[in-house]
Formats: sequence, structure tokens, C-alpha cells
Amino acid sequence: MFQILIDKLFHLILTIIIIGYIVFEEMIWERFAQPIIRFFTRLKILQKTSAFLKTVDSKIILAIFVSMFVVVELLGLFAASQFLQGKIIVGLFVYAGKVPVSAFTFWLFREVNSKLMEFEWFEKAYNFVLLFIERITHSQTYLDIKKRALSMKVFIREKLFRKKGFLKQKV
Repeated sequence: MFQILIDKLFHLILTIIIIGYIVFEEMIWERFAQPIIRFFTRLKILQKTSAFLKTVDSKIILAIFVSMFVVVELLGLFAASQFLQGKIIVGLFVYAGKVPVSAFTFWLFREVNSKLMEFEWFEKAYNFVLLFIERITHSQTYLDIKKRALSMKVFIREKLFRKKGFLKQKV
């Protein structure tokens, strides 16, 4: 009986993590952050910054990256706290402000990845995160939730928007 309760609790936590990951990955990252990263990479100043970063000491790179990463995570926690307090508009603005900072941080990571991987603990932590994401995205729970989310997306597009004439493109 106790094991069944533990299993259900684990499944609930995994489901929450997966839904959060899907929302972040598909709704926020692909729609907002990726275009911002593409915009960043075209800026001449960031191309010069990229060249400069290759000359900077690894420890300084690590300090810059970790600082930015902490800021991004703190913004996310602050946005979540605002949502939980019922301050939806403030939470949305904070989260919207977080997206460009996150995109810049990911751009920075791509540019200085090799320098960051010089630190064994960092490389191990990074590989652990990748393994965690891989396990989640290959789990049956993830696949089921992803399938349901796609069905809901198709339903919304087909039933709600097409009938009203809001959506002219094919699904």
C-alpha cells in the first residue's frame, strides 16, 4: 500500500516536471527564445564579443556564465512567486523579461562551451542535466503527455479557430 502511494507521488512529480518541460521547450523556448538567439547571433557587437570571449580566461568565463545563470533562475523563481501570489501581470512581465536574458545566457554558453567544460565538475553537472533530460524525454509518461498535448493543440486549432475563421493555415 505504501509503495503504491510512493509510486503515485513519483508519477505526479514526474508529470509536473514533464508538463513544465514541454511548456518551456515548446511554448516559450521555440517560439520566443530561439528567435532572440538568432537575432543575437546576427549582431555585429556579439560577433566581436564572441571573438573576445575566446581570449578570456576560463575562470572569468565561468564566473560570468554562472552569474548570468543565477540571475536567470532567480528571475524565474521571482516570476513563479508572483504567479503564486496572484500577481499574474507582474509575473508575466518578469517572465517575459527573463526570456531575452535566458536567450543571451544560452548564446553565451554556446560560445564558451569548451572553456566551461575545462572544469570537471561543470562538465559532470552538464552531462547529468543532459542525461536527466534524455531520460525524461524518453519516458512513457513524457510520450503520453506529449501525445495528449498534441491532440489538444490540434483540437483547439481545428474546432475552435477554424470554425470561427481565425486560423487560415493548415495544421
